[in-house]
Amino acid sequence: MAIMQCKRIRPRGPQRNYVAAVEPVGYPDTALMCGSTACNSPAFIWLEEHEKAAYDRGERIFKL
Repeated sequence: MAIMQCKRIRPRGPQRNYVAAVEPVGYPDTALMCGSTACNSPAFIWLEEHEKAAYDRGERIFKL
């Protein structure tokens, strides 16, 4: 499952392995903001391995 986070605060967790950060449409002038409560930076979309493979095939819609 994709997550929104800036590049300064790389998402981590025991059940997720995020391998790539991609820019959302309109970055950096975007409505997506970092998911951390301590950050107001524009967010990237962090993708897991299977999502990154889909992104490389041209898919651009992911479950958050």
